[in-house]
Amino acid sequence: MKNPCISSFYKLFVIGVVFSCSTQNDKLLNRKYHTLNTKYNVLFNGKEALEVGESIIKATLEDDFYDILKIDPILLKGEEFDQTSIVPGFKQAEDKAVKAIQKHSMKFNGLQKNNQIDEAYLLLGKARYYDRRFFPAIEAFNFLLDNNIDESAFIEGRIWREKTNIRLQNNQIAINNLRSLSRNLINTNKLFGLANATLAQAFINLKKLDSANFYITRAGNYEKNIDQKVRYKYITAQINERIDNLDSALFYYQSIVDLNWKAQRKFWINSKINALRLSNIIYQTDFIEPVKELLDLYENQKFSHTINRSLGLYYLNKNIDSLAQDYLSISLNSEGIDTPTKKKNYRDLIDLNLKNQEYVNTGMYLDSLLSVLPNKSIEQMKAIREKENLSDILFFENQFRETDSLITLLKLTKEQQLNFFRNFLSKKREVAIKKIQQQEITNKSKSFFVQKKKSSFYFYNPTEVLKGKQIYLSTWGRRPNIDNWRDKTIVRFETLDKNKIKSNEFKITEIQVESPEFYVNKLPKKIIMDSLIKKNSQAALKLGVLYKEKYKAKDLAIKNLKYVVDNKLDTIFLTPALYNLYNIFNPDSLKLANYYKNELINNYPNSAYAQYFIDPDNFDGVEFRTPKSFYLKALLKFKKREYYDALKTLDKARILIENTDWEAKAALLRAQIIGRLNGKKRWIQELKNIIVQYPNSNIAQKANADLEHVKLGLDEKTKTLVEFKWVFPFKKNQKIKQKELIDSLKSNIENLKFNKWKITNDTYDNQYKFIVIHGIKSKTKALRLKKNLPQTILKLIDSNNFITLSSQYQKLFLEKAWPEKNYKDYE
Repeated sequence: MKNPCISSFYKLFVIGVVFSCSTQNDKLLNRKYHTLNTKYNVLFNGKEALEVGESIIKATLEDDFYDILKIDPILLKGEEFDQTSIVPGFKQAEDKAVKAIQKHSMKFNGLQKNNQIDEAYLLLGKARYYDRRFFPAIEAFNFLLDNNIDESAFIEGRIWREKTNIRLQNNQIAINNLRSLSRNLINTNKLFGLANATLAQAFINLKKLDSANFYITRAGNYEKNIDQKVRYKYITAQINERIDNLDSALFYYQSIVDLNWKAQRKFWINSKINALRLSNIIYQTDFIEPVKELLDLYENQKFSHTINRSLGLYYLNKNIDSLAQDYLSISLNSEGIDTPTKKKNYRDLIDLNLKNQEYVNTGMYLDSLLSVLPNKSIEQMKAIREKENLSDILFFENQFRETDSLITLLKLTKEQQLNFFRNFLSKKREVAIKKIQQQEITNKSKSFFVQKKKSSFYFYNPTEVLKGKQIYLSTWGRRPNIDNWRDKTIVRFETLDKNKIKSNEFKITEIQVESPEFYVNKLPKKIIMDSLIKKNSQAALKLGVLYKEKYKAKDLAIKNLKYVVDNKLDTIFLTPALYNLYNIFNPDSLKLANYYKNELINNYPNSAYAQYFIDPDNFDGVEFRTPKSFYLKALLKFKKREYYDALKTLDKARILIENTDWEAKAALLRAQIIGRLNGKKRWIQELKNIIVQYPNSNIAQKANADLEHVKLGLDEKTKTLVEFKWVFPFKKNQKIKQKELIDSLKSNIENLKFNKWKITNDTYDNQYKFIVIHGIKSKTKALRLKKNLPQTILKLIDSNNFITLSSQYQKLFLEKAWPEKNYKDYE
């Protein structure tokens, strides 16, 4: 028989537990239950998730030691600041905080009875902060500050709110809100370092380094966490160095070095290098040997990129460019190099090569730098602009090298060509073997305490494997890893998709065999030698002019221009080369300047460049003083269809517009004029020349669009609208007759109220001009008008006038296909 007292006790216990779960009753049992549940269940798991996220950031972060370090870095490699974090843990921490607030909050009469809710809001704000959702984070911190019951959580919430304001670039607000708190906290408070460091970050962002130095020094002196302490001291040293307190900077770097293994190795190695560098500056102590000794220590091997970069910077500051370039290159090729070091090395090598006028190398380093810069960053935009500025130089340098190499090879006999490629392949193999041997030496140094006996087995000997691969390539060539790989008919198929093979949708590839014979057979035929020489000459001239005008690189300009002159190349390249050489040497070397001037006048007297010296008065007029005025005058004549006058204007002032921003525009205008005078075939060729001469310009894009239009041969309007033109051909010398006809037609058209018609005087070629009536919608109306014209006009009209469709008229102009006697073909 059950004891009724025990049964009643159990019932009361169950009822008490059930009622204690409610957040609506302000009872001791309820408060204790929800407080303990919040702290040891929900918040415990949330804080664990947050710590996991923080530890991932600390372990994978790439600090930029070449700029003032961030006091609280949260952005990892490859992350965008305006996107949420990829680090796991922060979302889970936020979910736990929200759960704690929603299920365990006990607020009565405006007072929060669960003291763990403050911790929940703090956790919620931190999770959102690390997730880079700063406005929601501030909202969470504001809730905490408005409803707090715990002083410690209140202080920490204030600090974190200002950290968030700093992320939102509200630096002055953060300073105003945090300055009094940081000064009132006692230095034994666990938040003392965080408060002062946060304030220092705001001053750093505002470039107020003296104030930042005061607060970061306080933070570093009293911070308890050793990793944070080291970071604060390193930042203190960096700030002191920037405000020229070199002794203080050296002191703080050395204080980190004295911590030895207590400091993270990346901080220790950078502090050691900076301490040696400042000691060298202040006390003239040795720098090179102590830094090289760091490379000999095994534990420093993974920081070889940092050590070699410091040597490169040392030689760079001493203007020893060759050694600086060597060490920066070694740093770039170091294993495990971090992204900030890589970016700084590329930037220094770009500046170094630009200073030394090594523009091709500059372009290659710019390409490499662009691959590691964040998308849409200021650094990336700057690098892109630099690359665009170099685009012409790089294009013509590559064109010159390629054509020069091909010309040199094509001038050799067959046996000489074979010897050249034998030597090329031999050197290629030597470089590959040397690289493997160097790698073996490096691997030995890394595992010096694990001695392994060298294996004689073929597959474990990298040198023998390499030789085997090279023998295979020279015998069989590059073949895909497929069945029946020796069968050429199968290997030539880039894809083995049977459906594509049946439908002839496959691509045949040539098997590349690494042999001298293969490379010799790939050389172009000697028949294209003339076109290669032309491209080579054009590249040399363009390079000479670009180096002279754009980069003021006198030696490089002379080198390329003399190449054109010394090789007695085509007149179209020789005359501008002589003229530019004259300008380079005048007035510093009058003897050389006069030599090139006399060469121009004596050998090419009819060229525009010689005319500049022979008849200088024609080049001193107001109309030719500026490239703009010259171009606009030619453009106006072009619009009036005065094509020959426009062309004369361009030719007469060619040298004045050359190498200016108007050069490409003038070249395109010239192409349009020549095309209209000589027809479609010549027009296409002139436009292609523009694309080659100005490959990276907007003018090249415009020429390409015009080229497609000319090839099409139809105006877009004529595709949908039927329109006729009435054409009256005249010889060019019949100017009076042309004017009389135009005046008569205009007066009669006006009288007959055909106001939408338009009359133009078009130059057809060097013999004929066409008086054209445009806008005729019906051939019948034109014929009716023809019958009603007065006798005075009919006398002026030649017998071969005709009416034709606009599309046919355009084709006639493009093809230059108007036969004087067979005009009726167009009616």
